[in-house]
Amino acid sequence: MTLSPTAGTAASQGAAGPATGPRLVHHRGALVPAHEATLPVSSIALRYGVSVFEGVRLYRRTDGTVEPWLLAPHLERLRNSCRTMGLDERCCDGVPAIVDELVRANRVTEDSYLRISASAGNPGDLGDRAETVLTVSVAPSGRKRWLALGEGMRLTVSERQRPSEAVFPSAAKNISAYAGPRLAHGEAVAAGYDSCLLRTADGLISEAPTATVFLVEGERVVTPRLGDSVLPGVTRAWVLGAAAGLGLRAAEEAVGVERLRAADEVFLCGTGMEFAPVREIDGAVRSGWPDYPVTTRLVDAYFAQVRGEAPATEVPWTLGGTG
Repeated sequence: MTLSPTAGTAASQGAAGPATGPRLVHHRGALVPAHEATLPVSSIALRYGVSVFEGVRLYRRTDGTVEPWLLAPHLERLRNSCRTMGLDERCCDGVPAIVDELVRANRVTEDSYLRISASAGNPGDLGDRAETVLTVSVAPSGRKRWLALGEGMRLTVSERQRPSEAVFPSAAKNISAYAGPRLAHGEAVAAGYDSCLLRTADGLISEAPTATVFLVEGERVVTPRLGDSVLPGVTRAWVLGAAAGLGLRAAEEAVGVERLRAADEVFLCGTGMEFAPVREIDGAVRSGWPDYPVTTRLVDAYFAQVRGEAPATEVPWTLGGTG
């Protein structure tokens, strides 16, 4: 079975088509033009990187409506990030209504990407209390080329590490946590790869800069443990929850470099990326490429659910286990 741009016709729907109407953003309690959604240069967010966020997909369903996908677990993770970074988690309470307002105001009719940010918007020094500013924006977003064109990613295993829990909490989706992975990604691209995988301090595989990595071993899907400096991803949780319904066994286990290279299939997943099959790791083309039957099965199930063609997998949310 070969992954293609039309793997499951539902996957290709909404691949293009920008949202129409004015580009309005929710910022400081009001809808404003995008260029007005700003923070002071002296804000704690810009001085010390105190800003947490969530990316949420909006999908056009077969009934013509546009709905957020797995908004509840995204908001639970955002609340946790706010608590960790000293921001007011109550800013999350009104987000569902704000999403509806943005969809109407921007006349969103196609697949889009929603960014929800909570930032320390007040000027201050390192130990000053943060005043939380909520910003929510929406922009059209279809498939990345890994699905739109049926391409496979070329990855390298970076020498850079994800910080351990003692350095920075992995469960906090704070902008500062992306500084190191951004460097690693840039180095990988400069070396001719599409992206990279980061390691733990013990040399185990952790995750990609903006996505979770999964291995396929026969009828098992395996992903690194949350304790391996892994962000508890919402799409990660969906895969772990959906696997059984597809006849697959799912596990969170330690993954070394050799195990990664020996896997039958490898794929990345995340809200923005959705799914990306991996064709090559450190210059070695995967032995089964371009046949990725298990990855294709998951992609088909995912798009059937987001389009409303199949019941959605329940994603029990916890930051301490599956998730």
